[in-house]
This record gives sequence, structure tokens and C-alpha cells, in this order.
Amino acid sequence: MNNVNRSDKRKKTITRTFRLRNEWDSVLQEEAARRGVSVNVLLNKFLRKYSIYSRWTERNNDVTLSHQTLRAILSTAQVDLLTEAGTKSGALDAINMVNSMGLVMDYSSFVYLITEHLGGPDFARWFHCFYHTQGNNDIFHLQHDFGRGWSVFLEHYILSFLRSMSDADAKTRVYDYAITLEVTRPRVKRA
Repeated sequence: MNNVNRSDKRKKTITRTFRLRNEWDSVLQEEAARRGVSVNVLLNKFLRKYSIYSRWTERNNDVTLSHQTLRAILSTAQVDLLTEAGTKSGALDAINMVNSMGLVMDYSSFVYLITEHLGGPDFARWFHCFYHTQGNNDIFHLQHDFGRGWSVFLEHYILSFLRSMSDADAKTRVYDYAITLEVTRPRVKRA
């Protein structure tokens, strides 16, 4: 993560001037002060989120739910139905995300979508993704606080997501508040 932050600081910037209403400026100043950052830093964070995440979720008509609401829904769902829903929606979502975002349908796009889009701290926040490599394997530990039903859904969703994007082999371990996905990285095809 530090490498990402360092490289972001080295990227070229531009100066842009625009007008905003007084009440929005007051909100920005208040929020920046609350977070202990400048308004410029805060606006760059908002623009980054829009550029990388929100513009796609708006186009896909994604819905935002509170943790409490999602927990309530999951507590009433049958496990076999969560398995089926995860399998069906994982493959469809992968295709939709890749096509709408202009990504390549490959393993590196899978890694990006799982680590940043779905599992990063700034975007969907379906889980917190801990990503590691061990030899030819990638380990994704996906922690959440939604209970076993969400773990079951995620296992099937992520496996379906992966299979629609890559021919990589994967194994999972399911816990009440996490899943661990171990993927044998696909071989790079040589031209």
C-alpha cells in the first residue's frame, strides 16, 4: 500500500478551478477538519472514489445497504439459496463489471476487482481483503462481520466470479466471518 501512496504523490497534477455553493464548501471544510486533512486532500479522495468506483456502480444501479440491514436479510436466508444466488450472480457480475469498466477478462482484473473494488477499504466494502502470494499461489483472506450466511454466499460468488474470468484453480476455506481463497495463478499464455 505504501508503494501505491508513494507513486500517487509522484504523479503529475493539474490545477483546476471551479465554483461551488457556500453550503457545500462549509460541509467540505467541516469534514476535512474532522478527518484532519485539507479540503484539497478530501476532494482528491472523493474524485478518486468516483473515478475508480462510483461511476461504475451508478451505471449498474448498485444498491447500498447498511450493515444492520444486510445482517437482517442474511439471518433469514436459507444456506442453499445463498449458495445458488452466489453462483449465479458471481459470474454475471464479473462479466458486467469487466465490460462496463473496460477491463480485460483475465486473472489480473479478477485480482484488482477483489482486492480494490469489492474488498478495498474505500469502495464496496463487501469484505476486507488481505492479499498475499506464496510461490505460485495467491491467497485472498476475505474478512467480514455478516456471519456464516455471507461467508457461504461469498464462497460461491467469488468462485463463480473467478471461473468466469480465468481458468485458475482455487480452493476455499469457509469460516463464520471470513473465507480464504487460495488460487493457483494461471500460467501466462505466450504468443
